[in-house]
Amino acid sequence: MANLMISSKVEALPPTYVLPMHERPLAPVPIVKEIPVTDLGEQRAVVAQQLVKALEQYGFFQVINQGVPADLMDEAMEVYEEFLDLPMKEKENYAKKAETLYTNNPKHHASKEHKYWTEVLEHNCNMDGQDKQTWEVIGGYSFEVRKLSMTIFDLVSEGLGLEAGYFSKEHGQRMLVNHYPVCPDPSSTLGSGGHCDPNLITIFQQQVHGLQILKNDEWIGAEPLPHAFVVNFGLRITLKSVAHRVVINTTQTCTTIDSYFCPANVVEPAKSFIGPDNPPLFKLFKWGTEFLPHYFNNRAVYHAALEAFKINA
Repeated sequence: MANLMISSKVEALPPTYVLPMHERPLAPVPIVKEIPVTDLGEQRAVVAQQLVKALEQYGFFQVINQGVPADLMDEAMEVYEEFLDLPMKEKENYAKKAETLYTNNPKHHASKEHKYWTEVLEHNCNMDGQDKQTWEVIGGYSFEVRKLSMTIFDLVSEGLGLEAGYFSKEHGQRMLVNHYPVCPDPSSTLGSGGHCDPNLITIFQQQVHGLQILKNDEWIGAEPLPHAFVVNFGLRITLKSVAHRVVINTTQTCTTIDSYFCPANVVEPAKSFIGPDNPPLFKLFKWGTEFLPHYFNNRAVYHAALEAFKINA
């Protein structure tokens, strides 16, 4: 690859990473404790309502006592960090052999004008294939996170009054590991620019603060909790999808493990919600072939990807 290697040893930010003024994280952003935290070990009906309320108000929540062993979360992070510490050439060669994507200039994190200060490892979650044979820990981790996704889908379905299993129909799973090295000038760039996710939900593990959420047109920082997962719904029709970004700093690297869960094919409004007094607002569309091209062309305009599918737009 011809990409410039991101290095924590550089003394000045390369021009290609300097963002336009309107996108830079110039104003101080508070790290808050207000983003809802739900204990999945509490009474089921209570948890279901808590999750729906969090999604309606914030679009995000954190979950604790969520069933994924803490030592497995730590081991998965160690494996990914060990990979990301390898020389650039080794990472690129491994990615080719394992049919994964490794890059420090991913198309969905950068524009033609600039890059974001991040490296990304992306791979599928085939439990019987190369991923598990190569990284046993990652195979176990992605399997446990998938089980967690099913639990969350069921709870949200219950909280919304939808039929059991509405959200937990067959869906794809993809792992994106984002690595944000120490940066010499974090006020001039970002690890990831502001965006809404295009998928069903993202289950996100972070150890160092970096995630910021847009709330009432102001950015707030999500405080990392030990062995908690941050969860957000993507650009869906029935729940709130909230813009978020990742900031970086001068002293600590930050690595996040993002588990993306995507629709198998067709996306449409829940039939049980539609009636004479509540007509659908969006057309049925195919997620991969129809929606994603709009998303990647309009990623920086947070909800623009859905505009093409509005009825009577």
